[in-house]
Amino acid sequence: MHPLRERTCDELLENPALRTPPPEPEKPKPPRPRKIREFKLPPRFPLLSKEFYACWCNHRKELQMARPKVDDSPPGLFPELYLKPRRLDYYAKQLEETMNVNKELLKRINLIQRTGGFVDCWMPESNNNYNRLLCQQRQRNLDEIRKANLYFYSRLLIARSEQLLTKELDEAWRDTKHKLILGASLPFILFKTEKIDRDIRDPAFDKPPNVNRLKVSMEIWVLGGSKIGKVLVELFNDLVPKTCQLFLNLIRGDPKGHAYTGTRFFRIVPNLYCRGGDVTKDNGFGCYLPEGESDYMGAECYRLKHTVPGVLSMVVTSDNEVCGQFNIIFKPLPQFDGKHVVFGRIISGPTQALERISALGLPLGTTTSDCIIRYCGWITRFGQYREGNPNTIKFPPRRKNQK
Repeated sequence: MHPLRERTCDELLENPALRTPPPEPEKPKPPRPRKIREFKLPPRFPLLSKEFYACWCNHRKELQMARPKVDDSPPGLFPELYLKPRRLDYYAKQLEETMNVNKELLKRINLIQRTGGFVDCWMPESNNNYNRLLCQQRQRNLDEIRKANLYFYSRLLIARSEQLLTKELDEAWRDTKHKLILGASLPFILFKTEKIDRDIRDPAFDKPPNVNRLKVSMEIWVLGGSKIGKVLVELFNDLVPKTCQLFLNLIRGDPKGHAYTGTRFFRIVPNLYCRGGDVTKDNGFGCYLPEGESDYMGAECYRLKHTVPGVLSMVVTSDNEVCGQFNIIFKPLPQFDGKHVVFGRIISGPTQALERISALGLPLGTTTSDCIIRYCGWITRFGQYREGNPNTIKFPPRRKNQK
């Protein structure tokens, strides 16, 4: 570029009007208005103390402020999972019938539109009996249709869904919440038990050397409640093999569905003994006859005595018949000696299992709650546990206790 022209350009560029204006200072952003969080807290119940209510409100606030770590979006709606298939089939048939009736109506309307309808006023002759009777028949059909519509309309007015209304659900929840709060304010006592002495030892029950005794386990529960405990029973198959084999067969379950799993202890005398194992009626009046046998098995041996708590003995009836029912004693009972056959003992399990079973009994032998054998099984010679089959016999209905 020529020096003169270059000087002219420099002077032009140095003109203050062409200078770049300084950058505007960044304005600070206004503080974000903080919205006060509102918590949904119900009013305090009169039975609750202020300290417990304040602690509970803090817990509810923490729950409402917590952020989910999993996907909390509502699940997809699949009506076929909630509606009954039979009802859907019924509705589908009704819809198909309605569609067929509508098709017939459309066909008739189309026919009338194309061919022209019949009007009574076109034939005013009074001596035409056929037309008069035809009009009366159409009037009767119209009256029947109107009557059916009125009946259907009345049914629609009184019809209601099988699901409970929101108002009814709110009342049920209000009552349930009141019961929960009232129950939480009371002291919780699961079992009121007395200590049973289990330190008693009888040398007659000791296992001889080189003898393999079978072991079975029973898990005892309160029906609809908590677990009492899982006990391990040692069978004296070297002393009473037939009785032990009968007990083991019912632990495993026979092909007809008789088994100990699912039966209850129908008699519990506190601090004395409990009796169960009725696999036919579950009330103490049944008697089990093994498959292929024609006579009931008799008492095998009265050699062992009821000397320590936790001893199992097979019940022998007055006719000298063994029906599969067994006793578990809570204390030494010499009055059972010579009447029932001792075939095993409890060797391990919760220390309070017998006390908890005893606490469920009443002085006359009835029970406050059903104590059942929920699971049972046996241990093989190789140490493997095998679970027995459940009882599938339909027991007779029981009479409910009147409160």
